[in-house]
Order: sequence, then C-alpha cells, then structure tokens
Amino acid sequence: MEIRNEILEFIKCEIVDGLMNINLDFTTDLIESGVIDSMGIMKLLVFVEDSFNLKVSDSELVPNNFESINSISHLVERTMAIN
Repeated sequence: MEIRNEILEFIKCEIVDGLMNINLDFTTDLIESGVIDSMGIMKLLVFVEDSFNLKVSDSELVPNNFESINSISHLVERTMAIN
C-alpha cells in the first residue's frame, strides 16, 4: 500500500473514527480543520515510526510536517532516505 494511503486509513480509523463529518483527502489541512491536535500528532508519530520502521528526528517535529497527509508522507520519505 502506498504511504499516503496507509496514513489516510490510520487517520480515518484511529483519529477521526467517525466522530467528524469531514471529507479527508491528501491535501486537507489536518491541523486547521481540527482533525488533529498535539495528541493526534503524537499518535501519528508513533504510527509512522512503527509502521515504516524509522525514527523521526526532533528537528522534524514541527506542525508543517503534520499539516496534511501529503506533508506526513514527504516526512516519511525523507526520513527513510536518510536511514
């Protein structure tokens, strides 16, 4: 499965879980729309590190990297390229 699709499915199942009536796509601003907050970012971080077997550096833990599914996917790809 493509990285973006895995992240989208995780957000739909584990973060949104039917609680919000929002149409998510790869460019939806997750923070601005209220889909994720600081706890959601931490859940996403754990999911990303576990699912893709990587460690995201502290310098990458900025809101811009968790703004959309595309930005999270780019973070994963950059981190995988380093390791």
